[in-house]
Amino acid sequence: MGRIFKTPKDDSVEETLRAMHLANTFDNTYEWGIGWLRTLIVGVLAALIVSAIEANSTYSLWEMTVEWGYRQVSSFGNWLLGLVP
Repeated sequence: MGRIFKTPKDDSVEETLRAMHLANTFDNTYEWGIGWLRTLIVGVLAALIVSAIEANSTYSLWEMTVEWGYRQVSSFGNWLLGLVP
């Protein structure tokens, strides 16, 4: 008799469920591993592409994003200070 189903004729059902669970576990592990590997590869590739673009042009991602954001926050802070009497 099976552990899940308590009749002898249901052993095949239990084995099928066990096989499905094993396949699902393997599939989840495989997809998780492939997902992280794909993320790592795409991240490194994006960093290399941005670095190559910055090295071969006058474009700077740092100036276009971080320094722009800093200027926005700074001007917002100055605006708030201007509201204080």
